Amino acid sequence: MPMLRYISKALTAIAAALVVGGCSGTAKPVTGEPLSEYHGLYTPSNTKDVQQTMHTNHPDYDWGLWGHNLVKVIHDQLTDDMYATVDGHRTHDQLCFSSAALYKVVREYIIGQYGYGTDNYSERISIMPMDNKLACTCPRCRALGNTPGNATPAVTRFITRLAKEFPRHQFFTSAYHSTKQAPATALPANVGVFISSFPLPVQVDFTHSKGYTEFLALVKAWQQRCSRIYVWDYERNFDDYLSPFPCLLAMQSRLKLYAKLGVLGVFFNGSGDDYSAFDDMQTNVLAQLMDNPDLDVHDAMADYFQQYYPITADILTDYYWSLEKRTRKTNCVLPLYGSMKEMCAAYLDADAFAKFRKRLDAASKQTMGDERHRLNALLTALAYTQLELCRCGLLPKDADMATEMRIVLKGHSEIKGMVNRDESGHSIDNYLKQWK
Repeated sequence: MPMLRYISKALTAIAAALVVGGCSGTAKPVTGEPLSEYHGLYTPSNTKDVQQTMHTNHPDYDWGLWGHNLVKVIHDQLTDDMYATVDGHRTHDQLCFSSAALYKVVREYIIGQYGYGTDNYSERISIMPMDNKLACTCPRCRALGNTPGNATPAVTRFITRLAKEFPRHQFFTSAYHSTKQAPATALPANVGVFISSFPLPVQVDFTHSKGYTEFLALVKAWQQRCSRIYVWDYERNFDDYLSPFPCLLAMQSRLKLYAKLGVLGVFFNGSGDDYSAFDDMQTNVLAQLMDNPDLDVHDAMADYFQQYYPITADILTDYYWSLEKRTRKTNCVLPLYGSMKEMCAAYLDADAFAKFRKRLDAASKQTMGDERHRLNALLTALAYTQLELCRCGLLPKDADMATEMRIVLKGHSEIKGMVNRDESGHSIDNYLKQWK
């Protein structure tokens, strides 16, 4: 797996990593072919079977404590002195990482849940501030080096103490919001960092963007202080899970960059447990790309459709690849939070979509079994896309078509995971109620 390029750095990192799966086993050895430490995918299609067959990771299964969930697991024990001071006032919107009481609670949580680890057992534990830009500036945090908007000094001191007390566990923080700035001193070998790829525009060629320069500087700064660099990436339009989002060529460009930079792992933040269009195919191809960023994306996509959609493979391949080709030709920026109009400005042709959906629907009548089941879910999701195109005036008004699409979309309640249409939890049922 070619994401790991700096072998000397990898040897140091893997020697400290007692487990890759999170709960048991040993670290993957460095062999002739460089290996990546972490292949994270937060998508509904990254099931336990996929994790086993394609050696992917999932935050629900291989983390003792994941992401920004620290507050959730210790919520009942939080006291006022564990919260941050911002502009001279206590706020419950952020934590104070110089708080002795907070350290004690987190330490006891780790001991109670995971113990100290053993030679054959380790956990990945993330210590991240709450998901905002606030930084504690109480006298203790200021003495450690915190400034407004920069909580790195207190957070990294906190995580360093934990890493030294629990050397068999792996600890991770984030380079994001208030912890973007790299620490002033080196972190222990069992501490890693997730660097957010958010500065990088989601496009096939991002090398001329300001975000590219910013991201490079961020990675290089953290590499001076931390031997385990992971990237937290994004592969979905979080305002619309149900419409096509052709991200594979853009993700391939990013994975090639990460390999060049010596990144050891990547986490693709998708739609979680919520259904999203083409997610099954995209999850499969992304898993392969994390093994081999030089993969032929078209062939991998076509092979997947041929295996799981044998009757409609050509229709699906031709249409989805036309979207990817457009992203490459125009080098459009894919919106991570985008409206239907923004999607159409970037890559989605309304008339071509309507023809594709109609053709796929007709062909689906000839299918059966697993393919029919998969197409039923996809066509239900795409009914939402067609309704949105109509609502936004991107397709001509057609009352009969709108009625048909609403009937199709109502079938979402019979499909696993098809409840919400976006990250904010706006439900499909509510959308249908509000339709005019």
